[in-house]
Amino acid sequence: MTDGMKTGAVPPGGGGLDLNIVIVHYNTSDDLARCLESVFVNPPRCSFQVTVVDNASTDPGLAAVRERFTGVDWIMSGQNTGYARGCNRGMAAHPAQWYLLLNPDIVVQPGALDAVLACGRSHPRAGIIGPQLLNEDGSIQDSCRRFYTLRTLLLRRTFLGRLFPDSDVVARHLMRDFDHLSNRPVDWVLGGCMLVSHAALERCGPMDERFFLYFEDVDWCYRMWQAGCEVLYTPDARFVHRHRRASARGAFTRSFWLHLGSLISFYEKWGALVWLLKRWREPLLMLLFWVLDMAAVSAGFVAAWAVRKLAGPLFAQPVFPFSEYAPLLGYTLLLSSVVFWGSGRYAPGGLRDKGTWAQDLQRAGTVFMLVLASTYLGNMDVVSRAVLLVFAPLLVAGLRGTRRLLRGVMARLERGRLALERTLLVGPPGVLADWLAAAGDLTASGVDPVGFVCDHDEYGALPPLDGGRVPWLGATAELPEVVRRYRVSQVVIWPQGDAGTGTLRLWGALRRLGVRLRWQSEQAWLLAAGARAEVFGGTLGAVRGPGQTRWLRGALRRAGDVAAGAILAVVSGPVRLWDRVRGRIGRDILLRGIRLADPWGFDATVAVACAPDGQVLGMVRQWDLALALLQGRITFTGPFTLADGLRWREPDPVAKLAFWTGDPVPCALRGPRTGHGPEGAGFWNRPGGLDFLDATKPRASDARTSTTTDKADVS
Repeated sequence: MTDGMKTGAVPPGGGGLDLNIVIVHYNTSDDLARCLESVFVNPPRCSFQVTVVDNASTDPGLAAVRERFTGVDWIMSGQNTGYARGCNRGMAAHPAQWYLLLNPDIVVQPGALDAVLACGRSHPRAGIIGPQLLNEDGSIQDSCRRFYTLRTLLLRRTFLGRLFPDSDVVARHLMRDFDHLSNRPVDWVLGGCMLVSHAALERCGPMDERFFLYFEDVDWCYRMWQAGCEVLYTPDARFVHRHRRASARGAFTRSFWLHLGSLISFYEKWGALVWLLKRWREPLLMLLFWVLDMAAVSAGFVAAWAVRKLAGPLFAQPVFPFSEYAPLLGYTLLLSSVVFWGSGRYAPGGLRDKGTWAQDLQRAGTVFMLVLASTYLGNMDVVSRAVLLVFAPLLVAGLRGTRRLLRGVMARLERGRLALERTLLVGPPGVLADWLAAAGDLTASGVDPVGFVCDHDEYGALPPLDGGRVPWLGATAELPEVVRRYRVSQVVIWPQGDAGTGTLRLWGALRRLGVRLRWQSEQAWLLAAGARAEVFGGTLGAVRGPGQTRWLRGALRRAGDVAAGAILAVVSGPVRLWDRVRGRIGRDILLRGIRLADPWGFDATVAVACAPDGQVLGMVRQWDLALALLQGRITFTGPFTLADGLRWREPDPVAKLAFWTGDPVPCALRGPRTGHGPEGAGFWNRPGGLDFLDATKPRASDARTSTTTDKADVS
């Protein structure tokens, strides 16, 4: 694209161009040549641009068409990205007051372009205008339709259509019951030829690119009606259309399956039943997670018994029939459910977390030990403990497998833009724009932003956000109606100051509708960090008192630090003595003094053994760190590492929450596996040595490095 705009974006303003004619082409060069010829033979009486988006055609005749029509802006895609994305790309290439989307098999009739533009100008409420389409024999096509119903789908997309070819249901869907020689609003028009105003494009957003082919026109027209724009049919403008209905040629054609996939996407997006399921998405997912876990526990138990039975010759006693193990399996399932629920495996949003082997080992170990203990306490002589020993690793594998399976299915559905939560944003446009820019692709979080709601004093609509993909849908007072119209299952709210006395009633109405409410308040983390909500001086706030430190945990951590420091001292002490005897200290080994900074204010000073090039040496030479561990100036493991304390910066939100939910601890030798520091990594990342993320290499802006055995502060 010449202007560098992102695909799917609404072009800014209307530009100085009156009309941009967009044609998306794929391997039909003969039709394309005829269409382009008809446009230039019957041009409109206004400024216009013809834009052809080619979806990686392999048609050998395309080169000749490009040579013939040099006045066309040819946008050559490297791959077939679908009809909706091609239309969006063509519209974004040349901003205009009006956009006419044409299929290559359209033939423009004399005066048709001026007529359809005149209709659009005389009907300011119309967002999409569908002209009259004619067959090649001059008969009128069924180009305007009513929205699909279940009966329509059964009669149009199954064998029932052949049994009832003259059904009134189909005739009503195709709108054969009205005079096609009159202007009138309709549910939707065929996307093969439609005029779209730039104002409606800003109000509604571009075509939804989840639809590769088919149903993008139905969805767009539906959204136009939801946004308050009309979809208008006019017979005043006529175009010839060589309509083939490729999707109806058979159940084994690519077009049929594309049509079916788009149909599923449409009803996943707008279906009332799907909306209801999405409102209960979290508990349903957790229930499915639990069912899969119980299936994995059962499968692991049965497999362990089968292994024991196959290994019967290795044991003195034969294994008892599985029926004798059935009560123990039932007890194991009950115990597993209690342990898994109690340990937070099924907590809301838990599937977004990959989980760790350590967590699954802990859960499986707890279940194993309790089941094993019960066999002794209950004197279950029929139980072979070998079955339980084999069951333990199978349980761990099952726990990892069910999470991976469910996460994989969810990721696959979300990549296909299925099972996304339709999300409405509420807040100041500037704040929302910054958040959308920082959030990036929200499909990875299972979110489909349908638009935003915000009050404003000026007349007319607010401009869309995120390049036009997130349109303004109304004022705050309209929230419940917007949620119902757009099938919203989640509302995300940013603070807007005093939103009026009716705000509480709005939140209550949304709760009654069963949608998830998510407040993006900067102070919300206080509640998750252990603070309690409390009214103080008539104002609702959060409070956390002193003395909430877990003393037992602190004592255990200190004991672990002493043990780690003692082990490190035993290992590094002789090495330090040997290095001094050989004279390596100050020549090959530099002791770099570092003044740490941490949010708790410990601010310890430690010395780290480094090579002359600044590379941190292995743990066997870190005698001073062993002393720091023993003295309590640093800790062995914690949320902030020495690398974090070297150049203190505010952590990311996930790290900040993890830090505040813990207890005050100094900087650590070893951080979490994923790291919480400003550089996004832990402390031990390279085998055989420490890693300061290259922060300890001598830099004028970072620190002063000692070249002697004396310690130097690092500022």
